[in-house]
Amino acid sequence: MTGPVLASVAAGAVCLLVVVAAALRASRRRRSSDLRTLGAVGRALAAHASRRGADDGRIAARAVAEALRVRYDARRVVLAVASVVEYAGVPLPGDVRAVDLVAPDEAFSPARGASRWHRRTAPPAVRGWMAARRATEVLVAPVAAPELYDAAGEPMSSHVVRARRGVVEIHDPGRGGSRRPGGRARPRPSVVRGELALLATIARQVGAEVENTRLEARLRRDAHLDPQTRLLNRSGFLQACARELGDGTGAVAVVSFGLLDQVNDTLGHAGGEHFVALAARRLGAVCDSVRAASVAPGARLAARLEGDTFAVVVAGVDPGTAKLSAEEMREHLARPLLLEGIPFEAPVLVGVAAAGVPGLAGERDPHALASRLLARADVALTAARAAGPVRCYEPSMGERADRRLAVIRGFGPAVTDGHLRVHYQPTVSLEGRTVLGVEALARWEHPELGALLPDEFVPVLEATGQIGGLTRFVLDEALAAARRWLDRGRRLSVAVNLSVGSLDDDFPEVVAAALTRHGVPPELLTLEVTESGVSVERDQALPALRRLHALGCRLAVDDFGTGQSSLAHLRRLPVDTVKIDKSFVLGMGTESGDVAVVRAIVEMGHTLGLTVVAEGVESAAVRTALAEMGCDVAQGYLVSRPLPAGCLEQWLDALAEAGGAAQGAEGGPVRWSPPAETAPGTPGAA
Repeated sequence: MTGPVLASVAAGAVCLLVVVAAALRASRRRRSSDLRTLGAVGRALAAHASRRGADDGRIAARAVAEALRVRYDARRVVLAVASVVEYAGVPLPGDVRAVDLVAPDEAFSPARGASRWHRRTAPPAVRGWMAARRATEVLVAPVAAPELYDAAGEPMSSHVVRARRGVVEIHDPGRGGSRRPGGRARPRPSVVRGELALLATIARQVGAEVENTRLEARLRRDAHLDPQTRLLNRSGFLQACARELGDGTGAVAVVSFGLLDQVNDTLGHAGGEHFVALAARRLGAVCDSVRAASVAPGARLAARLEGDTFAVVVAGVDPGTAKLSAEEMREHLARPLLLEGIPFEAPVLVGVAAAGVPGLAGERDPHALASRLLARADVALTAARAAGPVRCYEPSMGERADRRLAVIRGFGPAVTDGHLRVHYQPTVSLEGRTVLGVEALARWEHPELGALLPDEFVPVLEATGQIGGLTRFVLDEALAAARRWLDRGRRLSVAVNLSVGSLDDDFPEVVAAALTRHGVPPELLTLEVTESGVSVERDQALPALRRLHALGCRLAVDDFGTGQSSLAHLRRLPVDTVKIDKSFVLGMGTESGDVAVVRAIVEMGHTLGLTVVAEGVESAAVRTALAEMGCDVAQGYLVSRPLPAGCLEQWLDALAEAGGAAQGAEGGPVRWSPPAETAPGTPGAA
């Protein structure tokens, strides 16, 4: 029964232990009580002394306990009463004294070194003693335990500790007294200070247990709360969601305010924290108002997932009402937020996933249902970023998410298993039509998804922080190929694309080590960064770019014309080449505006002393127009598609045999002359 007592103590937010020691003094004419109480609140013991006359010490003890309960505003009171009872007179084996507990608990151990005996394993004398008290276990403690000695230093007699109806009772048999008929001694009631010491020990131990229980409860609660907003965190939300969606119906919405970065840039991180707190309060207020107004059935719970992204669970709704509810919620959340007198318009986006749809209708595990709904709502939020403020999950979104997950999981094995390869697309000079070099392009033959192009897997690897591994792989493969070509007398430069995320402090050392390892001169390596990437992350990229340029590597700005860099910005970058984005080159045959843009970029590049490369050259007319503008280099399907290293070498050999100056030991140039019609993959193929 002591276990349930502790369980009830743990359940209360505030618990109070009142330990009452009472010694009843017998008198021939009247009985009185000398009541002493010890109160314990958590670990701090507060002593309360009270002397009252009463016919029943327990009545007085309860009165004091009630007074203390009111004083400390306690929800529960555990009361221990010590009173005189008849001594059992059962000798215990060895120098031990017994404390009889009904279902004892470690928290109530009155002395160090105490141990338990079960009725089935206790000595025969003790079994009889326990049977008389209907006890299943006995707690024994060594006589040497100081808690079991009285003020005179003599061992105290046995104590019986019982737990009934939430009340712990401690009975002291006492010592001395008159004799019974037949000459046996009757115990003489006495007040022993050791008993109070015992009760104080119990108070300390139970008080510590109460405090530990309270601490554990607080830690469990905090483990499921976001420390900044005091909303549920992700794990707490999943547990609450599982409870709310226990009947298999309902929906989960993921809400992104999309404003945190802007607030951080404007007001600093302190302003960002204030914004998150305001957003959390607004979301909580919307949930409360919707519950109160019964706009949609079911209770709502809010949680903060990360940044300014939150989650809401709505119980008892079908897929149709789930979207309506999400739209209404967004309408309330999208109102301007006032921060330091500045109104911020929040471009709130919502992704919704409802239970009861194909694929989830048979899910009976509420925790699995909650996890899947949250994942689907997150996928829907990604779709909302591209196609509208509120999107409900659709199976096609799941297919894209599954494909993305397969890319994330498969990248590591792809490198080691040979599924990731490098193809090379040649670049030629427009004036002399000589092959200058190649651009190294990653190709992935996924065992489940098939052939993957960089446009599909590079953004995923950038978002998951794996892009550095791809960059190092392509760099090593490209430099190894350049070394092979050098050994065969072909001096071809290799260009490797970089993500701005790869340009950390260590990357220049990585490049230097790779050049040394493969024995390739640094001037044969061109590193390309996109205009948009270097514009956004200029402060991060610029130091690394300068160190790479100092190594002797050539640097190029890729996809020029699609970003927001200014002429002054481009002039400050340590670059040698600018590559015109293929969207402008492809449009030259039909759009006069694209022709003007390309001409302007060519003139600007030459003004800055840069080599200008046109990507996406697919027709002879465009090649001719570029040559007339003075563009330096062409790259595209008119020259060749990206080829594996072996096929590229065959392509170069075919060019040499077709009439160009064969590159041998002298290292002469390979000239390119596009035929009128050729098959794809052959020299000059479109």
